[in-house]
Order: sequence, then C-alpha cells, then structure tokens
Amino acid sequence: MELTRRQTLGLAAATVAGSTVAATTTASAHTDRWVRDTLRRMTLEQKVGQLFVLYAYGPAADTADARNTSLYGVATPAEVVAKFNLGGVIYFTWTDSTKDPQQIAGLSNGLQKASLTNTGIPLQISTDQEYGSVVRVGPPATQFPGGMALGATRSANFARAAGAIAGRELKALGITTDFAPDADVNVNPLNPVIGVRSASSDPALAAEIVAAQVKGYQRDGRIVSTAKHFPGHGDTETDSHVGIPEIHHTREEWTEIDLPPFQAAIRAGIKSIMTAHIVVKSLDPSGDPATLSRPILTGILRQQLRFDGVVITDSLGMKGVRDKYGDAEIPLRAIEAGVDQLLMPVDPGLAYNSVLDAVRSGRISEARIDESVTRILALKHEGGLVDRPYVDLSRIAKVVGTPANYAEAQRIADRSTTVLRNDADLLPLSPAPRKIVVTGYSPTNLATALQKRGATTTVKDTGSTPTDAKITDALAASAAADLTIVLTNKAWDTEVTDKLAKQQKLVNGLLATGRPVIVVPVRDPYDVAYFDAPATTLVTYGSTVVSMEALAKVLYGEIAPTGKLPVEIPAKPDPNSPDPAPVLHPFGHGLSFDPRATRLTVASYNIHAGAGEDNVFDLDRTARAIKALDADIVGLQEVDVHWGDRSQWLDTIAELAGKLGMYPAFAPIYDLDPPAAGQPRRQYGVGVLSRFPLVRTENHPITRLSTQDPNPVPAPAPGFLEVEVDVRGRRVHVYSTHLDYRGDPTVRTMQVADTMKILAQDRRQDLQILVGDFNAEAAAPELAGLWTRLTDSWTAAGETTGGPNTYPAVAANKRIDFVTVGRGLTVRRAEVPAEVPVAEAASDHRPMIADLSFRS
Repeated sequence: MELTRRQTLGLAAATVAGSTVAATTTASAHTDRWVRDTLRRMTLEQKVGQLFVLYAYGPAADTADARNTSLYGVATPAEVVAKFNLGGVIYFTWTDSTKDPQQIAGLSNGLQKASLTNTGIPLQISTDQEYGSVVRVGPPATQFPGGMALGATRSANFARAAGAIAGRELKALGITTDFAPDADVNVNPLNPVIGVRSASSDPALAAEIVAAQVKGYQRDGRIVSTAKHFPGHGDTETDSHVGIPEIHHTREEWTEIDLPPFQAAIRAGIKSIMTAHIVVKSLDPSGDPATLSRPILTGILRQQLRFDGVVITDSLGMKGVRDKYGDAEIPLRAIEAGVDQLLMPVDPGLAYNSVLDAVRSGRISEARIDESVTRILALKHEGGLVDRPYVDLSRIAKVVGTPANYAEAQRIADRSTTVLRNDADLLPLSPAPRKIVVTGYSPTNLATALQKRGATTTVKDTGSTPTDAKITDALAASAAADLTIVLTNKAWDTEVTDKLAKQQKLVNGLLATGRPVIVVPVRDPYDVAYFDAPATTLVTYGSTVVSMEALAKVLYGEIAPTGKLPVEIPAKPDPNSPDPAPVLHPFGHGLSFDPRATRLTVASYNIHAGAGEDNVFDLDRTARAIKALDADIVGLQEVDVHWGDRSQWLDTIAELAGKLGMYPAFAPIYDLDPPAAGQPRRQYGVGVLSRFPLVRTENHPITRLSTQDPNPVPAPAPGFLEVEVDVRGRRVHVYSTHLDYRGDPTVRTMQVADTMKILAQDRRQDLQILVGDFNAEAAAPELAGLWTRLTDSWTAAGETTGGPNTYPAVAANKRIDFVTVGRGLTVRRAEVPAEVPVAEAASDHRPMIADLSFRS
C-alpha cells in the first residue's frame, strides 16, 4: 500500500509513545474547532454513516470476500467503509480480522486510508477484548485473566495494570476502542451470558475493578474504554443473544446493585457506554429493551448520571432487541432513545437507509443526528486519531506481547487462583514426579505446565459436551494414574452449554473411583455445586496459559493461593423447593497454605502381604495396594528377588517398579551365593520405590539375625538400605529396614545402636526418614535411643492383629511398621490405611503412611 505524504507523516508521528487525551483548554478548543469545521462540511449521508459500526470480512482492506458481496453488495472491506461512510468498524476472529499482529495493523492502516480518502475522517476501530472468556486478539498479544479473576485478586492495581497493557497493545495494532470492561454485577449464578465476564456479585468490588480498568485503558493505554451493558445485565437467566431478558429489580435494588459500577466508570472518565437488550420495567414500564428506551438512556444515563460520552448499542442482530420491532424500526428507536452509535444491524443497507429516510421525512431531525456525530467526532479527535490515524508496523514487536507484559499477566493470574476445598489434604502436591491424567475442558495448557514440573501427563480432552465414549476413555486412563485433574466449563448450564449434563457425569464418574481427583472449574465457579462433593476443588475463572500456569504453581505449592471468591456460590437448586438454595461457599472464601512447606508422603509396606495362603506373591494385587497409598517414597520389607516358587522366580521389586512407574532400590538380607546351577541369584531383603530419581544408594552393615538357627546362608548380608533423593534442592536420606523379626531384645539393642551410628553419618542439615518394621512395642527400652533421635509417627497404628489371609499365620504383635523422621521434618498426618482390596487384606502386614513436610 502506497501512502501519501500526509499518511507517511502520520506513521512517523505514531512512533511517539501514546496519544494524550485533551485535558487543557487549548486542546479542548482545538477539538471543538475541528469537530465544528468537519461537521459543517459533511453531507447527511456521511453524518448517518458515522453512526454505524459494522464488521467486514477479510484480512486486508483490499481483500475481496464473497461474504461482503452478499451482505453489503461490495467485495472488499475498504469498499464497505466507503459505501456506508462508516464511522467505525469492529474486528472479530470469524471475520478474518485478527490473525496476527502484523495482519491486524495492516488491515487497520488500510481501512483508515479508505475512510480518509472517502470522507477525510478517520475510523473508530473497535473490538471486544474483555480477556478471560471474551477474546478477539489472541497470542502473541498478552492474554490477561478476565473480570471475575481480577475480582478474585481484590486488587485495583492489577485491574488497572491489565487495562493499561491491553490498551497499549491494542493501540499498536490500530484498534482505538475496546468494548470493555464488563460493568455488570453478576448476582445470578444461572446467568448464561455474563458469569465470569463480571468482576463480582458485590457492587462495591465490581465498581472498584471497573473504575480501575477504565483508568488503565484510557489514561494509561490511551484508547477508548466502553463499559457494558447498561443498565446492568447481571441478574438474568436469559441470554439476550437468543431472547429478551427481563430484570425484576426494583428501582431501589437497581440503584443498590446495578448502578455502582457504571457510576464508578463515569467518575473515572469513561468515554463510551454500551447498552443492554434487557427489559427493566422499574426503570421503563413500557417493556422496551433498554437499547430502545428513552427513559433509561436519556432520562437516567444522560440526565441523572450526566454522561455525555458516546452511547453505543450492543449488537442489533441479537434477538433481545429484534423481537418487538422490525429491523428498519430498531435503529430509529435507538436514536430516539439517546443512542449515538448503531452496532452491527442485521441488514446494514436497510438500517442505513431507514435512518436517512427518517431524517428526510422529519421523524428524526438533522440536529439530533448532529448531536451524536459531534460526540463521535470529538471522541476521535481527543483520542489522537485525527493527527495519528496510522500505526507503525515496525514498532509492533516492541509493544505487543513483550516479556514484561507476559510477566505482569502471570503475576495477576497467580493472585487469582482460588482454593475452595482441600478436604483430602492433597494440596500442595509434593514435587515428586507422578502420572497425572488431565481431562475435561481444554486440558492441554495445564498438562504442559505440569510436564514442566516433572509430571508424566496423559491428556484426555473431552470438551464441554463429552461423549460417553470419551468419558469411558477418561475413566480408564484415570485408573492407571496417580492423580486425575478434571477441568470444567459451565458444567452447571444444561440449557445451552451441556444439555445432557455430560460434564457432570464425567466428574462424578471420576469421583466415584475413590482415586485422588482434583476438580477445577476453569470458567464459572458455580460448577462445583453440581458435582458429588469433590474433596479438592479450585477455581481459575479462565483457561488461558497464564491461568493454567498459575494453577500448576498453586497445585505444587510454589505460590500460596490468595484468590478470594468474588461471588457467592449457592448449592445446586432444588426444583422441588421454593426456598433459595443454601450457600455452599460464601463471598470472600478462599483457602491458603504456606508455599515454603514442601510436601512429602512416605509409606512403609511389608510386601509379604502380597503372599496368600498358597505362599505365592500376587504382584498385581500388591501393585494395586501400593498405588493406593499414593506415596512418593515406599519402603518395602521382605522383598524377593528370584526367590523360588514364592516369587515365581521374578525380581519382585523390579516388577513392581515397572507396574508403578517408580525408581527401585534393593538391599539383600539373605543372599544365596553361589546360586543353584541354572537358576538366577536368589536374594531376600528390603527395598525402596521412589517417584524421585535416586541420587545414591547404599547397603549399610548392621547386626543381623544372629539368633536364627540355622541360618539359611553362610553369612547374612547387611540389609539396611539407604537411598538419597533430591527434593527441591534438599538432600533427603531414606533408610529402609526389616529388623529382628525373631524378637530377640539383645539383637534389637545392637541393631538400634548400629542404626544410630549410621544416621549420625549424615550432614546435620540433611533430612532423614527411617521406614521399616520392628518386632517390639514403642515402649521397649532398647528402642528409647531411636525415638529420642527421631520423631515417631508409627504410634498412630496402635496395634496390629493377625488375619486369615496372613501367611504364615502368626501372633497379633508379630510386627509393627513405622515411618520415623528426623530434624527438619514435620509429621502432618500418620495413619494405617486399609489394604486394597480390603477383602484380601493381610491385616498384620498393614502399611503405615506418613504425610510429611519441610520448610524450604
């Protein structure tokens, strides 16, 4: 595209950072003079064209598109601008207007050239970039959390920063007006069209966030901000795209609930307000939608609230405004009500000519048209469009999607994630690598974030309307995982989004497995009320990359969750009760935890529980039992390696490691060396299975079972296993033992003394964990030194009892498992969980599990 000298000067001027909204008397006078002179020379057709904001198909101004020909009778976006003398255009993804920054900016320059060539007046170029659930310009433009996420941060500073960066980035692309922020107060959890677009159900919080956003967009970002949808779309169960919503608030309720964000926006200097296609009979008894209501737009907005900026309609193609009047009548009634700009009528030619005819016939005076055109022209001049209509394509990369902008978006998202429930005490997760299924709505971004933290992820994207086949597939994948995270998107909405409630079926199916499941609504927080009481729930209010990265940070305890609910979450409505549903989570709810506390779950398990009455290990059953512990590190006793028929000549620990995806270590107690001819080496001892890679392993010398007669081997092996792992930079030593199962106090005394010597070899700042079993009670005097050195966690077990599946059948106090920890480790929880499956439990081989933490 060749530019004239004036246009080239405009490009050069665009290198100056940001235009300044006129604030001085001199600037205002300059604006008034330009508006007056421009209005004087305009034809009626040009004036009427300024009232219209339309879309055009195609990525460039000169791109011919059959869709333009069908709708407008001309082929290219430039011709659409010229034919209707347009005052503004709006960009959408589906019009091919927003493919990438260079394309967007090129389209903007091309359309500005077409407008300036035709009328000498620059275009107002707009889009709906609310962020969150309403986004037109995608990456590499910075993607911020949306309105409700900002409300969850409780930070006006964050809201303003997001608006400022968004404004600068959009302006660099030639977009001069953003139809944001959403100023609705979402007091209705069943609202199908607003939801997370609103900052809050609390009018004061919504007003604070909206005002900050307006200042960010306009004062810092230097573009026009548009608050919507006046007089307030927050309490409706009807989507105005498909029906006519009616708000039943009294005038007093409207003043208390819906008005404050719009008042705050006006006080913050908002330059544009968008109308809502809603009926509010307390404000206008006629039953006309607000877009066509003079009592609402002129009586309240203009006269009562003293707003003298530009009033623009919501899309005139929506059913909420089209049901009562025909498409030729709608624009006339909107203008008569007090509207300045008409957005996207269904039949642009019909609407344009209808307004022209109304002026020529005298129904609408030209003075009334001049009133709106004056506001529109002033908006353009004050925004710097007259002096700088073009953008410099060479500067885009310096403004759009910069590392600093991305960092700010991430900082905001980090503060928005809200933990609703942590009843199973899953959070924060330990940093141990684990197998995680991520399923539900748009799980890929979260899976990527989890992979960066060492997780092995399986992605099962079921969308917002899962099929039964996808649900079955996700359930099957979950059965093989250590953890499942399921994301939902408006799962509560069975009228439009998910008519067969398949998201609810998916989540409830996962919960019914009894396996660890984390449920995360990534849009409306209200979803949590529609599931079977998930024990672990978080809300992100959006599914963008930054929101999923923030979720991963919270899950792993890298940051403390600080988000607070900006809305109240009621329980699922009871269709048989006229009473309001009780509150499930109140406004302001949000759990937190100390991010400096790193989680670590350690278990002790005697593998002999896997041997039934036939004295043959069932490796599948044993693997299921160990998996059910969901431990990061498991110390094993009575481990067979090629030990004859009992292990079917298998390397038991290697087999279990393969089934569980863990790292194994083994230390023999008995070692039949040399093995019998033609047989593998037979060993029996202790082991460790770890989700963490093993940094080092060692089998320490220790007094063994000298009282056993006869010994099965000439000289027992040490059988005191140490593994070293690295957990977030801390060296953790885990010792696994199987001590004195013949019950000799003398041997036990020597073993404890040996144990103390081995533990003393570690550096003082290292963390120590001892797992294993003893044939003794905790009060046995020979154990006193051990419990002085270590914090005992196995007393939670109480006592064990023999059971019918134990082999061999032995006395009730035969062995007690323990997990003990040294300095620096805190025992958060210790218990003896039931075996899995319970019907096969060998009760005197029950495991011990301890949930530990240490401060980094």
